[in-house]
Amino acid sequence: MAELIVVVGATGFQGGSVIRALSVSADKYRIRGVSRDLESARVKELQKLYPNIEWVEADLDNPATLVKAFAGADIVFGNTNYFQPSIRERIDAGDYDAEFTQGKNMVDAAVAQGVKHIVYSPIVNATEVSKGKYTNAYDADGKAKLKQYIEDSPIDGYFIYCGFYFQNSLRAARREGEKVIFEYPLPADVKQPYVDIEDDYGNIVELMLSDRSKYKGKRLAAVEGYYTGTEIAEAFTRATGIEAEYRCVQEYYYQIPDIKSIFEFFIEFDAMDGVDMTDARNNIKKPFTNPDQFWAKHRDFRP
Repeated sequence: MAELIVVVGATGFQGGSVIRALSVSADKYRIRGVSRDLESARVKELQKLYPNIEWVEADLDNPATLVKAFAGADIVFGNTNYFQPSIRERIDAGDYDAEFTQGKNMVDAAVAQGVKHIVYSPIVNATEVSKGKYTNAYDADGKAKLKQYIEDSPIDGYFIYCGFYFQNSLRAARREGEKVIFEYPLPADVKQPYVDIEDDYGNIVELMLSDRSKYKGKRLAAVEGYYTGTEIAEAFTRATGIEAEYRCVQEYYYQIPDIKSIFEFFIEFDAMDGVDMTDARNNIKKPFTNPDQFWAKHRDFRP
């Protein structure tokens, strides 16, 4: 009998990739998507693309809705979003555990329903890796704290550490005359790990679930390669023929102390530092998407 996997954050990059990857294996998985708003345009779009998926409305701030959403589930794909407006409001008000609290609600509901497996994407603990230099990178530390909470629970955990998303470039572009300018708070000469979250992430989840005795408790790195912002802009030009430039712009992001802290941490220590991980590329059959392939898919993109 096919197992039931509940995908929290099903309308996001990670959740959408999980749905895409697992929906082709109807003999193995039944999928239940979770969203705060079943009337959203994104839910409607996914319902058309994947008509066999069940949908339920639930909120990570409402434990009772999660318990209901997880009824009968074998697996939960868990996702928390530090940039969700309600979390940002609580962070700004001094509740630095806001994201962890949502994640704890999710894990507690899964335990209450007897869920056996949970897949989650943490971030390395910035406070620990930096030896106390970056103590207010709450996004990183909250997710690391939730990973530990999962490990201390009776549920088997599977963990995927993601590089920066190539998709970030789609949101960080503007026109300047005939040129496309990509702006992000990473210095132009600093290489960081990147992944095509839409195409490659779900395949890693499928890999881990296909061999649970091997991957239970393990940490896989979802990284295609290390690139500078300039190299990603150059790949855009190769795909489109349009002149592009990458610029490091930190003023906007650095107005927010915790966002400034996490970017400074990534610049100094790398998003994959401090944790012993297995490179997912060495274990998966489908090659990861590189920058040229990413922009080939998005060759019609214009800011």
